[in-house]
Amino acid sequence: MNSIVIETERIFLREWFKEDFHYFKPIATNPKVMKYIGTGEIWSDERIQGFIDKNITLYKQYGFCMWALIYKETQNFIGFCGLSPLNPHEVEIGWWLSPEYWGNGLATEAAFAVMSYGFEHLNLPRIVSIAQPPNQRSIRVMEKLGMHFEKMSTDYHGIEVVYYALDIEKAMGKTLVSDPHQLDDTEL
Repeated sequence: MNSIVIETERIFLREWFKEDFHYFKPIATNPKVMKYIGTGEIWSDERIQGFIDKNITLYKQYGFCMWALIYKETQNFIGFCGLSPLNPHEVEIGWWLSPEYWGNGLATEAAFAVMSYGFEHLNLPRIVSIAQPPNQRSIRVMEKLGMHFEKMSTDYHGIEVVYYALDIEKAMGKTLVSDPHQLDDTEL
């Protein structure tokens, strides 16, 4: 069975496997990656395994999750990008990349493909994204996706975040990013 769910020119997103623990651990324990995730603490082995298990279950249950992100050229596991229930009424798009892959548009490329998948294949009416205010790289990705700022919130575990969203009507009424490769070098 093919585990690839979404494919673009440079990456593919696939289901998680238990064996991905060893590929994901260096990312989830990297202080540069974790700086704007929750309280900024690196994750324990148990939390890493719990995240993988949760995404395996989410995909089986809903047909979406934070998919494992693979760089085609090297076949390296470089992070994740996907969809996850943020609360009972909203689905969040999110991404983490290994720092050596920052700055070349891969997060935008992956997020664009995931956003399109969410609207076109899953018929989601709305997709949201959150980031801590200093995380300007992620906020810029949200803006390139056509998402708009809605509010500041501390509803996310008491941590202040910016809250961006895009409704299907607005997404289908305009192109999200016509060519994700035409991005400047500051993109994730």
